[in-house]
Amino acid sequence: MRPQISPDAVASVIVAVNPHEHDLGAVMEAWAAQRDAGRYEVLVANNGSRPGLAAAHAAHRWRNPRTPVRLIPVARSGRAAMNNAGVGASSGELVLFVADDLVPTEGVIAAHRAFHEALVSPAAGVGSAYFPPALRADPFRRWLEDSGRLYGAPLTRCPAAWPADFFFVGHASMTRETFERIGRFDESFVYDLFDDDDYGRRLRALGLHTHFLPRALAWHDHPVTLDERITAIERLGEASRRYEERCAPPHSWTGLAQAPLHELEARREELRASRPAAGPVTGFEAWWMAELDCAFLRGYRHADADIAVSSRQAGAGG
Repeated sequence: MRPQISPDAVASVIVAVNPHEHDLGAVMEAWAAQRDAGRYEVLVANNGSRPGLAAAHAAHRWRNPRTPVRLIPVARSGRAAMNNAGVGASSGELVLFVADDLVPTEGVIAAHRAFHEALVSPAAGVGSAYFPPALRADPFRRWLEDSGRLYGAPLTRCPAAWPADFFFVGHASMTRETFERIGRFDESFVYDLFDDDDYGRRLRALGLHTHFLPRALAWHDHPVTLDERITAIERLGEASRRYEERCAPPHSWTGLAQAPLHELEARREELRASRPAAGPVTGFEAWWMAELDCAFLRGYRHADADIAVSSRQAGAGG
């Protein structure tokens, strides 16, 4: 069988912009500095959520007149819409999807390219996304990363035990042929959530697999705080309920979704009051978990109430 891509194939990197608080200039510089990458382009899908992006890109082009990085305007919000627009505007035989808050090391494209050049049957590659040492020194971030609570799988342990059903669009690659076979991302997902869960399900339904690429190293180089995670996990709860309603039977969150919120909140307050003023991460893990579980359930219940109201209105209208 022929390899999945040819050695002279163009690689297209799609970077979907989100309103993170980090330096996109550094991200663009890193993409322009790739080594042994062959022919490649970087398309930054811009939906207008970062007002200073055009100026940052202009400054980047002034420093790098031959940069492969260009901006493409996207009318719709959401990661799915931006990734679809990026693929539509790209020319590569190999397609990479990489989050805008990941700073790639200089060998990222080369690692993805080598993986697909070696394949004789279709598969998706998933690269790393690690906090740099200075940020990982924070116990909360270290716990998020090692527990798998950040991405859905503990990437720091994945080289030893890759979860066969895991797909992560924050750092993934596939051939254009494979993308077209699976189809576009579902743009009805309004948050940067479950578009890749849905895509992974469709990928696996076709008998395709994912593989972890440890040499495709990218740094998640901006602070992540407990407050930021609480907001994100509340959105996750909302998206989980809507995903459950539209696409799938109850998932691994079923037990949590049925728990009494007031009991979880009471437990959270107990843990918050009893946490040590300082000490090892093990003194805080239960409290952090309780905070995130409460956030998830709030979002889930909010969406569940909206769905119930919509169902009643639809019934009354019928």
